[in-house]
Amino acid sequence: MNNDMYTPDFKAFERLAGEGYNLIPVYREISADLETPVSAFIKVARGQRSFLFESVEGGENVARFSFLGTEPAEVIRTGPGTVHGSVDPLEVLKERLAHLRYPSVEGLPRFDGGAVGYVAYDAIKYFEPRVP
Repeated sequence: MNNDMYTPDFKAFERLAGEGYNLIPVYREISADLETPVSAFIKVARGQRSFLFESVEGGENVARFSFLGTEPAEVIRTGPGTVHGSVDPLEVLKERLAHLRYPSVEGLPRFDGGAVGYVAYDAIKYFEPRVP
């Protein structure tokens, strides 16, 4: 493993950008033999909007990855008194993400970035049909 190598390399990045992709994941592997997902999270977390997604079930395809994130690019709030008002939060999210063109990069897990977060319990009205 070479810690100086990024994937995709610059030439591949330029090619993907030229194909119209406007959000291209770039990564490099680092040796973390002495780290656990929790110790890595403690080192990178900044503020209340940091997260650690850890999976222990699902076999080699799912459980071999831990996902850490911090400092979101955007926080979307809906409901009374917010910019968006009382609307379906998933529709707002869909609108915000619609302009992104995102390539699949070999070597990355199936979830290699995107929107993470939660919705409040009362968002059920946007998922379940209403009973007359």
